[in-house]
Amino acid sequence: MHVGDLATMTDEVFTAWRNDHAAGADAIMLAPTRDLVAELNQRARQHRLQLTPDTPPEAVQLADGNLASVDDIVITRSNDRTLRVTATDWVKNGDRWHVTAVGADGSVTVQHARNGRIIDLPAAYVATSVELGYACTIHTAQGVTADASYTLLTGSEPRQLAYTAATRGRLGNHLYLEVVGDGDEHNVVRPDHTHPRTATDLLESILARDASSASATTMRRQADDPAYQLADEVNRYLDSLYVAAEHRLGPAQVARLDAAADRVVPDLTHADAWPTLRAHLMLLSAQGLDPVHELHEAATIREVDTAGDVASVLDWRLDDSGLRSAGTGPLPWLPGIPEALVDDQQWGPYLAARAARVRDLRDQIAEQVTATAELPSWARQGQGRPSPELLVDVALWRAAMSVDPADRRPTGPTQLAKAPNRWQAGLNTRLAGNRTPALAEWADVLDRVLVHPRRDPFYPLLAERLLRDLSRSRSRRPRDGPTGLAEGALPDDHNAAALWWRIAGRLAPAVASQVAGDHHLTTAWAERLPELLGPDQAAAVRSPAGGPPSWPSSTTRSPAARPSTRS
Repeated sequence: MHVGDLATMTDEVFTAWRNDHAAGADAIMLAPTRDLVAELNQRARQHRLQLTPDTPPEAVQLADGNLASVDDIVITRSNDRTLRVTATDWVKNGDRWHVTAVGADGSVTVQHARNGRIIDLPAAYVATSVELGYACTIHTAQGVTADASYTLLTGSEPRQLAYTAATRGRLGNHLYLEVVGDGDEHNVVRPDHTHPRTATDLLESILARDASSASATTMRRQADDPAYQLADEVNRYLDSLYVAAEHRLGPAQVARLDAAADRVVPDLTHADAWPTLRAHLMLLSAQGLDPVHELHEAATIREVDTAGDVASVLDWRLDDSGLRSAGTGPLPWLPGIPEALVDDQQWGPYLAARAARVRDLRDQIAEQVTATAELPSWARQGQGRPSPELLVDVALWRAAMSVDPADRRPTGPTQLAKAPNRWQAGLNTRLAGNRTPALAEWADVLDRVLVHPRRDPFYPLLAERLLRDLSRSRSRRPRDGPTGLAEGALPDDHNAAALWWRIAGRLAPAVASQVAGDHHLTTAWAERLPELLGPDQAAAVRSPAGGPPSWPSSTTRSPAARPSTRS
């Protein structure tokens, strides 16, 4: 992995390719755009021509607009079964070739980069389906194999393309991530430039982005799932509420608010959170309050000069509408509809319908959670079974906040807005009463040695593994923390997982083999448990509370289960 700005990394990719080429290795450069590919191809060809300046080559025009001559590397971009290499092989998309001769009519003779077979490519095929092959896009690289690959990534790729990029090289694969801005002054105000994402953030976003095709039945099932719909409906409700408040306030008063904001706090309208604060102020105006007065009051309570984002701090200080009218919103942390908008002939019915839609999905999710006996993944970490009411509340929260199903933190990432933050804190407090034995034993140690442990999704899993694999095998737990800390400081990103990685390397094989126990393995015959044991006993066996935590991994390691084990 390499990180930096785009210009520097483009140079690094070319330099790495050039060094491999000079050493006689077959390397390929991959880039996210055709413009970058064309630039790298041109640089590679110019570098090759500089090695033999006394022999100006005859060249042919290729499909990508570049020229190719003898000793250039090209790539074919379409299958053509009429261009036979052998009786059973033909020219295919993604094949790379060395040019051995060029014809006056635009045809070329090429030799396959891997099998060495030679073929003449006609001018018509060259003009439409042959490009320089020193660099190509990741899409084009599917099927390409080289000794080493060097890939520029933007962070917006799906995981399928990242897999392709990371597996083109037999001996080495290098990924270059852009984590530094390009210096364009017009981009300074963008959140991704004022708070740039780390390489870990970019990789996580790539791995979370799935570009695989979904069947019509899958899409229909998702579209009908209330948990899948709730987050969108919540966002539509909030957006409608803020738009209605702005419409009621009127253009003149909105302009007054915008003009007054920078007088109250200099450059407030340039803060990242100003749009959020502005919407909040306009919603307060719909409750009969003066938004400029409320802003001035919030700004003069205490100093704001040291705040990283002044607008965010002021938004927190405001008497949040959701808290002022607790219980009036369709969800506990959502603001209710102000009376002035309820009575509005245009907006009142529309907002009521939006709120009713959220409440309807809320009730559907509650029915689903209540009807199933199976615990969600976040509740399978050794703690006692939460109450039905708590299960429903957490399920609603996770659905409304689009918490990743793989996130083992019950309430997911910390919310920064005031009303959601307080509701989330309340959920966490209620969950603490059902605290896992692992967290009860290890929380004090982990809170000292980890960076922001409660924000780390691996934190509860680490505590559970420490209790199961370390604490129970010793007469007492270590006072100063896990021995993995002796290897030095932990990385800033995912330090809980990094600590476990160190500890796992020190465990005896018999203990380490239990690590897979919390991966919820299953077997082909596990689906027949209700048929064999009955629904109640099957649910008890499947639940961690109904048996030892290592039951899934134990059963999948048994001789009878091994042939059909899957995870």
